[in-house]
Amino acid sequence: MIELRPDPAELARMRDFIRRRSAHHGLDETKAFQAQLVATEAVTNAMRHGFTEDRQPISVTCVWGEDGLSIEVGDRGRFRHREKSAPEATGGRGLGLIERFTRRFDLETSDNGTKLRMLVGNAA
Repeated sequence: MIELRPDPAELARMRDFIRRRSAHHGLDETKAFQAQLVATEAVTNAMRHGFTEDRQPISVTCVWGEDGLSIEVGDRGRFRHREKSAPEATGGRGLGLIERFTRRFDLETSDNGTKLRMLVGNAA
């Protein structure tokens, strides 16, 4: 597990963490890149939308299972469903991107915060 300050400068450290975990578990190069991509999107969303005044850290956990690499991003914010983004919008595509590049994902929100679990694996 790694804890990140809600600061974009932390993204490089998080990507290195995901890269090392992916290599350790033998993800192929494409899946390792996808793991970094979806984790970056999830952490960026947590920094943007999960921000709390007390600047609680964002946690990123990687667990290897028989299905692949499970990445969990947790923050203290509350997820709110939003309307679908207009084609010309520059934001609002994060969950769609995550859905596209993971085998599955699960979003859980409670009074304690939001957790996004994503599965990336070598299998199709």
